[in-house]
Amino acid sequence: MTPYSAQDIKEADSKPTIAVNGSHGLLGQTLLHTSITGRTTVALSADIRDTHAVFAEIEALKPQLVIHTAAKTDVADCERNPDEARAVNVEGTKNVVDAARAVGARLIYISTASVFSGREGNYREEDMPEPINVYNTTKREGEIAVLAYEKSMILRLNLIGIHPDGSRGKNFMEWIVDSARANNDMTLFNDQFINPLSNWTVAALIKMMIEKNMQEKILHIGSKDRLSKAEIGKWVLARFQDYRGNVTEKSIDNAVDGVIRPKQMWLNVDKVLGYGITLPTLTSEIALLLEKHKQSVLHSGI
Repeated sequence: MTPYSAQDIKEADSKPTIAVNGSHGLLGQTLLHTSITGRTTVALSADIRDTHAVFAEIEALKPQLVIHTAAKTDVADCERNPDEARAVNVEGTKNVVDAARAVGARLIYISTASVFSGREGNYREEDMPEPINVYNTTKREGEIAVLAYEKSMILRLNLIGIHPDGSRGKNFMEWIVDSARANNDMTLFNDQFINPLSNWTVAALIKMMIEKNMQEKILHIGSKDRLSKAEIGKWVLARFQDYRGNVTEKSIDNAVDGVIRPKQMWLNVDKVLGYGITLPTLTSEIALLLEKHKQSVLHSGI
């Protein structure tokens, strides 16, 4: 069963169509809430591991643009289940690329700053990726599949956010906020640095790129500054004056799952700034997300 209606497809006949997979994820869901001038945006439902289903759905819709956000992102689970990680992040991506090529659609692939080793940080688009765990490796192999298609663009980023329909506790920001509300103890890494953007800002930037018809092969986006995950946690907790839990800081080298993770995960954003695009500070992004969370809580009556 597809999540778009016959009316959606009828409208798509007269408007350039954007198809988004991973529509239940943080960014995919936000993109479906983002109005893009002159475009009809629809969600794809096919399991990207199913070659036939992916081709059938994209050929039926014939979008002008596919935004590929779907991925297996749980780093520890990827390490435990490398075959599944490869099936989704590599073979699934190849299916999406091939289906987009078959209908001549442009493709935007959402990748990650963690394709780099994390030893240095300030990574530029032309720097050579050096993944250090299963998740990172499969995302890089997905990039290689995308780069083989001439009508594609790779966006590398770190993403933080809260789902448009409210927290699911499934990502770093939601976990911190939910833990703060519940007065749970937290352990935060003080040596992993990121310059992430919120799901809402990333969706707005993608909208701008589409409307400007930007053609870069690889583009890094991120906030203008960087913080450690421990610093982000402290900044969030400063907004929860009644929090009574305990916060422990430690090195990411001591993560309980034993997975090796990059530390310096921040990206150089000079190229995107060269387009005259304004990027926010990380603290302003955190404030935006806390306000979004407050609104969702008030709306839900929790």
